Amino acid sequence: MAARTTLAPLTADADITAAFEVLGLKWNGIILHTLATRPARFGELHTAIGHISTKMLADRLRELLDAGLVTHDRLPPGPATYTLTPDGRALLPALEWIRSWSRRRRTT
Repeated sequence: MAARTTLAPLTADADITAAFEVLGLKWNGIILHTLATRPARFGELHTAIGHISTKMLADRLRELLDAGLVTHDRLPPGPATYTLTPDGRALLPALEWIRSWSRRRRTT
């Protein structure tokens, strides 16, 4: 009979867990990447992303605001715009890497 080895228990990394609590939600990465180009109004984001309900977009923007990744600026007399914060911009290299990874997978 083979000797049994005891493996150390696996634990998920707390920093990765915290990051994916925000980034792992459907649409959040897409919203962040879309805002990389320029600030946008709610309707512009809705049109640019497509296939997302207005309620879902509002919920996801609220989560990104709460996470400190997006700001919501209202400059009279125009409508409010959403803009990436410095923390949101810091995610762009990772999002670009994911975009490149996806492109390679889709073309093979």
